Amino acid sequence: MTRLAAEAELDRFIRAKMQRDHIPGVAACLCSREGIRWVGTYGWADIERRVPMTIDSLQNICSISKTVTTTALMQLRDAGRFKLDDDVGDYLPFPVRNPRHPGARISFRHLLTHRSSIRDGIAYARHYVCGDPRLALGDWIRGYLEKGGAYYDADENFHPWAPENGWDYCNIAYGLLAYLVETMAGTPFPVYSRERIFAPLTMPETSWYLRDIDASRHVVPYTYVSQGVARGPSWGGVPLGVIRAPGSASELKPGFNANCLYNHPNFPDGFLRTSVNQLSRYARAYLNGGALGPARILRQATVGEMLTQEFLAGKSKRVQGLTWYASTKVRDQADWGHGGSDPGINTDMRLLPSEGIGAIAFMNTNGVGPDEITVRILSLAPALIPA
Repeated sequence: MTRLAAEAELDRFIRAKMQRDHIPGVAACLCSREGIRWVGTYGWADIERRVPMTIDSLQNICSISKTVTTTALMQLRDAGRFKLDDDVGDYLPFPVRNPRHPGARISFRHLLTHRSSIRDGIAYARHYVCGDPRLALGDWIRGYLEKGGAYYDADENFHPWAPENGWDYCNIAYGLLAYLVETMAGTPFPVYSRERIFAPLTMPETSWYLRDIDASRHVVPYTYVSQGVARGPSWGGVPLGVIRAPGSASELKPGFNANCLYNHPNFPDGFLRTSVNQLSRYARAYLNGGALGPARILRQATVGEMLTQEFLAGKSKRVQGLTWYASTKVRDQADWGHGGSDPGINTDMRLLPSEGIGAIAFMNTNGVGPDEITVRILSLAPALIPA
């Protein structure tokens, strides 16, 4: 297949998916170790203002953020600050225990592989807020996990099974991991991320907080509503359809409904703001074994460790690494990456380390399978990248 034929096929695939799945905008790219090799942008970042989607459009990237939190943590591991199988309570000012299994320690590895037995309870779902959170990360985590805390609920916040004896995807774990970075580094997590990851990789418009970006360039997250039902994720058993400011008089309407720009006190699990263009630099650092140009954010061996199977996890039997996972194969290779889902947003990033290529897809609506696009991009990569 020629490059022109591959581009045409990919263009047809994405446009058909947008029409079928009701997607306002898509921004995607194929990158290699050297740089971006293909770009595709479609539709609208803001329907009302007729602002087109671009690879420089800013948005929250949902759970791809977890890989960044893990990168920060593994930097400290490589510096000798802890070991993966240590009890995380040894590094905190309060113990972390499942009240049903008080004698069972919870380790860093348990948190990184969704085996900690900590659960996303209803308090997690209720703490989405328009704008930036007004609750500090440490206060939120302590309130959620410490007995007697403001958000503590033994039944809601923990599973009945003991650490390591089950698997369930957990967002709270990554708020805890970021707080561990704060306590060990003695630096607020957003500052640490900027100084140790974003600045070295030249990602100046990447931030955990809305106040640190140009909100006028942020995409509008749209929830699609059909027959009165809002398409969206459900966290803590609570459907998150459309997030709006308290007291908003807006009612759901058929079609696309705009969410406010929101955040969460557990922000390190899924609320990083960046663009496809900037995130490609982060992806390229992983493809280059932890380095981009003169900047090194991880040891090569550490990248290999993170992208190594720990076990098969969940109903889909996905290959679980340290946060990163693979759910399909492309040319008989595991597609290491991470997806993301939040109200009005779906994202995915996939890497084929042995080929030195990666694909990223951002969409500004939810429930639409962005991995279909990244896998298709990787499948067509041999034709898209000239020999």
